Amino acid sequence: MRNSVSEIKISEARSKLTQLDKLLKPGEALQINKRGKAYAIIELIGDVDNFDRVLNAIESLPEPDEKLRTVAQDYKSKLYGK
Repeated sequence: MRNSVSEIKISEARSKLTQLDKLLKPGEALQINKRGKAYAIIELIGDVDNFDRVLNAIESLPEPDEKLRTVAQDYKSKLYGK
């Protein structure tokens, strides 16, 4: 089952076919139109690996409202007493 369908003209699709993994996420589909009518639908199947899942989760975190402060500037001296 397709989650979302993007549309693109066939003239644009020729140059972007090698970039489908960057244009679509797994489960998304791309409809290619020729003269305004649906010509083909390409769906990216596959699964997101764990690294990409964590990276996407980190990137989707909201920015903090206030400036972050440093918790430990010199952690080695606090841990090892040097």
